[in-house]
Amino acid sequence: MFILFRVKNFRSLRDEVEFSAVKRGQSKELSENCFHAEGMPSAMSLLKSSVIYGGNASGKSNLVSAVSTMQSVVRHRGVEDAHAKSLLEPFRLSDETIVAPILFEMELVAKGRRYRYGFECTRERIVSEWLYAQKQRMTLMFAREGGEFVASSPEFSELTAWRKILADTKLSLPPDALFLSTAARMFAGGACEAVQTWFEDTLVVLSAETYHRYLATTFRAMQDVEQARRISRLIAKADFGIHSVEALEQETPDGRAAIGTNHLVGERTYRLDMFRDESAGTQKVFALSASLLDVLKHGKALFIDELDASLHPLLVAQLVELFHNDNPANAQMLATAHSPSLLTESTFRHDQVWFASKEADGATRLVSLADFTGIRGNFTRIVKDYLHGCFGGVPYIKNLRTEDDA
Repeated sequence: MFILFRVKNFRSLRDEVEFSAVKRGQSKELSENCFHAEGMPSAMSLLKSSVIYGGNASGKSNLVSAVSTMQSVVRHRGVEDAHAKSLLEPFRLSDETIVAPILFEMELVAKGRRYRYGFECTRERIVSEWLYAQKQRMTLMFAREGGEFVASSPEFSELTAWRKILADTKLSLPPDALFLSTAARMFAGGACEAVQTWFEDTLVVLSAETYHRYLATTFRAMQDVEQARRISRLIAKADFGIHSVEALEQETPDGRAAIGTNHLVGERTYRLDMFRDESAGTQKVFALSASLLDVLKHGKALFIDELDASLHPLLVAQLVELFHNDNPANAQMLATAHSPSLLTESTFRHDQVWFASKEADGATRLVSLADFTGIRGNFTRIVKDYLHGCFGGVPYIKNLRTEDDA
């Protein structure tokens, strides 16, 4: 389960930004949008979805990219990998931040236990790294500065085992490596493996530019009868006018699996081609369908950029409702969006709505609707206030004429 994410000095996120899925107030409103996770304090609940609004270049996509970049560094066990290294972009509008490290921190629940894990890094090295775990309270498991462990818990067996290995061998922790990933690979069943596995298997990040990459996942799923049935049912429910979809035996000219879309007109069925005849929105939902269904089935945390791109607002609302009302595994969806049509009191609580805005100095500011006082549940008024810039998150657009004034 996702609890909270912090980032500092990544792209436009110059100052520390915190994005939280912790329920705040409104205890009786839209209770189906919240859940209590094993391993969490009894008084703390989490949200099944959140949405971030903001104008173009406001920095909302940078938040999703920051989550993806942290995941990439963890998956590659540090910053040695060229791809992970290339993603590390500090705030570039200041001489100080260009040379400063980037900070990432994630709070999560893995295997029924709450963790807080983070690190600071440059493209060359891991500057610092830390891990907390919940027992009666959050307890520091380890903290390192460079190659030196400056604090640890006697209960943290992975570090004890690591120090024994260091004493018996010539091994050392490379300056560009994460201790979390190193320990997860060497010592099974511990806190490090639980957190590493969460980043690898439970966290799913979909960007607006790369959703088509997930076609391969959906194509593979279509070869399984049960998964193909679930994908077909999802597409049919999306009201594209499609009765069912199926994988065909032939391939497309570019070597991809051919996907037929069946349209029922009267008593006759007409078959069309998914990628030649259907809309961009239909293709997008199909591309994401296997990943989306996997997230819901296994209770994963999905970060998705520009959820509403190429999709009708009513369809987007239905996708959100899947997480609120058809979600027995308590999966979570954290999305960026543009269309305020989602902002209704029947869809979101105040603590589920966030706004990103770009300040005059180029830094992104992120605030929750729950941070504003004196706001009642009338979302019609909230939408009007949002479009007038009362919460930030909307662009200031000047006259777009290109001719010089007379």
